[in-house]
Amino acid sequence: MNPFASTTDSLADLVEARREDILRRWGARLDPHPPGMAAQLQDRLAGMLKLLDALVLVLRQGAVENWSSGAVWAHAREIGQRRFQAGARVETLVEEYGLLREAILEVLDASHRPLGTNELRALWRALDRSLTEAVAHYVHEHGQALRSREQRLQEILDHAQAAIYAKDASGRYLFINRPFEAISGHPRESVLGRSDLDLFPRETAERFRYNDRRVLASKTPLVFDEEVLQPDGTHLYHTMKFPLPSVVQGEPWALCGVSTDITATRTLRQERDEAREQLHRVLTQLPVVLWAFDAQGVFTLFEGEGVTSTSVPSRVMHGRSVFDVFRNRRDVLEVVLRALAGERLSTELYLMGVWFEVRLLPVFDAGGRVVSVSGVSLDITERRRAEQELRASETRYRLATLATRDIIWDWDLVTDEIHWSESAPRVLRLDTSQGPPVMDTAWWTASLHPDEREQVMRELQRAIDSHEGHWEAEYRIRRGDGTWAFVEDRGRVVKDLQGRPVRMVGAMQDVTDRHEAEAEARRRAEFEQLLIGIVGHDLRNPISAITMAATSLARREDPDPRDQKAVARILSSAERAHRMLRDVLDFTQARLGGGIPMAPRDVDLLDLVRQVLDEVQQAHPERRLEVAGRGVTRLWCDPDRLAQVITNLVNNALAYGDAHCPVRVRLRGQAGGVTLAVKNQGRPIPQHQLPHLFEPLKRAELRDGQRNAHGLGLGLFIVKHIVDAHGGRLRVRSTAQDGTTFLVQLPRRPPARD
Repeated sequence: MNPFASTTDSLADLVEARREDILRRWGARLDPHPPGMAAQLQDRLAGMLKLLDALVLVLRQGAVENWSSGAVWAHAREIGQRRFQAGARVETLVEEYGLLREAILEVLDASHRPLGTNELRALWRALDRSLTEAVAHYVHEHGQALRSREQRLQEILDHAQAAIYAKDASGRYLFINRPFEAISGHPRESVLGRSDLDLFPRETAERFRYNDRRVLASKTPLVFDEEVLQPDGTHLYHTMKFPLPSVVQGEPWALCGVSTDITATRTLRQERDEAREQLHRVLTQLPVVLWAFDAQGVFTLFEGEGVTSTSVPSRVMHGRSVFDVFRNRRDVLEVVLRALAGERLSTELYLMGVWFEVRLLPVFDAGGRVVSVSGVSLDITERRRAEQELRASETRYRLATLATRDIIWDWDLVTDEIHWSESAPRVLRLDTSQGPPVMDTAWWTASLHPDEREQVMRELQRAIDSHEGHWEAEYRIRRGDGTWAFVEDRGRVVKDLQGRPVRMVGAMQDVTDRHEAEAEARRRAEFEQLLIGIVGHDLRNPISAITMAATSLARREDPDPRDQKAVARILSSAERAHRMLRDVLDFTQARLGGGIPMAPRDVDLLDLVRQVLDEVQQAHPERRLEVAGRGVTRLWCDPDRLAQVITNLVNNALAYGDAHCPVRVRLRGQAGGVTLAVKNQGRPIPQHQLPHLFEPLKRAELRDGQRNAHGLGLGLFIVKHIVDAHGGRLRVRSTAQDGTTFLVQLPRRPPARD
């Protein structure tokens, strides 16, 4: 078997001859084995036996340089592998080799034969070489196992739903799994060794670092929620972080974290809560009563908005027996017994002063027995009342067609027949002496005015073909006496289930008198406008001449004080006449429906108020005027017209307010516009005058001792029309405690005018 030559009584022969004794001595030196470990001991003995045979083989090879590798040392590598697989520590493997050396020395000493130094040196070197191979293979197997376990652990953690990671005390990442790669947007290789500041936006990174410091400082696990900005938006993570203490000092040297994305969970929870809240609102706001009772008839549920229409609170019904509550109602008890017998049914019952539509649904157990009855009661009191009203309205309708001045008609589109109310012949002045007149579609078409016939027929057909089926028209129709009547006609198309028009019902009203009145009003308005225009033109010229002449006299050098006083009165009277003329023209323009002309532009209302108040202050130097504003007061308006508004309101406040109290003007800029308030203290406006304050030719009464008001009483009327033209709103408050305040609310831009 051995291809190498050997000398007689060599060390190799001695070891080979005494190998059983060596194994016995080696086994005796091992630690005692607990019961049940005999198989493991036999495996270790078999491994050492193979090792001794391998040593003998090496010794027979001679010099070290003659030792072959490969299969010769395979036994040592097998020992290292098997000891690792058995779960032994590497120290145990080294100890076993040391015990083998002691057993060999003991056997050699017992043989009492001299041994050569070279042979012993070769034996120990072979044993050391074998130990080296065994330990190296043990370490190799251990490394492979570690890498395999790390790989399996990494695979397990990569498949986890949560992001798992570890950082050192400086915040550098030591480990991450695949979900963390998705959070950071970076691969694992570029994350390890880097900090949060390198991977995330600064705000997010600082929040992570703050939580890390809390964990390391407290040395305890912490649980919290963290927000992370990702490409698809902000995600919410439920995070647990815990410290990793060092073995020696026990201080945290790293921390681990587990973060679970709960964004979808939170959204679903919110949607669930919203749906639950919405369902609760629906169930509690609908006019229904949700109820249930068990097999013995005891109420277990009695809720809903419909409960409020009854006289019985919900809490009173809970725990009561339906047989006790309705013991005097045989109809109710009959329905209850039918439901407890397993019948699903629906009926209408008058309960607790309310009409309900009651639906009962039995609930069965696995054996088919009724364990409870659930149901809903819908308040149909209004519906029953409506049904009664409908029946009554049909009677009233038949009577109304006889009493109304409208002509009611019903046109059958299939048969082309028209049924007219009894008032039609009378209103249209038809001859009834020979019996009912013929009033079919041909008669109606022929009675239309020739100038309007084509348009009326076209619009009528369009209404019949349209989805809405609504028709309105105003036209002329020839009466029986040959005169023309102006009528307003309205109709509604009725369609069948297939959407085909089958009927049209309408009402015709004779509006001839109204047309004649409108025509007369237009003629009168045109005459008034012409008259006012002539008067305005003819008066404006002499007033302007008076003003110019008085102004020239006022500018004369060395004026006589008496002359100047007369000139001032002339100018004041001319200005008042000019103002009255302007008010009359504005009043006429407003009354004719054309509206007060506007020339809007961008204006700072606060600057305009200050300018107007300066002019008013010059005319009233003895009075105190205050102005204040806040917010943006720029808006699109006609400054001249708003100056009229401010002047009128401030002059009114001066005229009707307490002379010892200031007149305050306040401006407030808001998102939608600007509010102007003019306030004075004094006697309040009488309550009976407030509803008529903005009507023309109306003035509030002055207090005793105040000067007489000048003007025609058109100021507030014109103010309101100017505010309306700007799309604003004018209001007034007047009390003895707070005085009188006129509020003008103006939008940033007035509405477009037709």
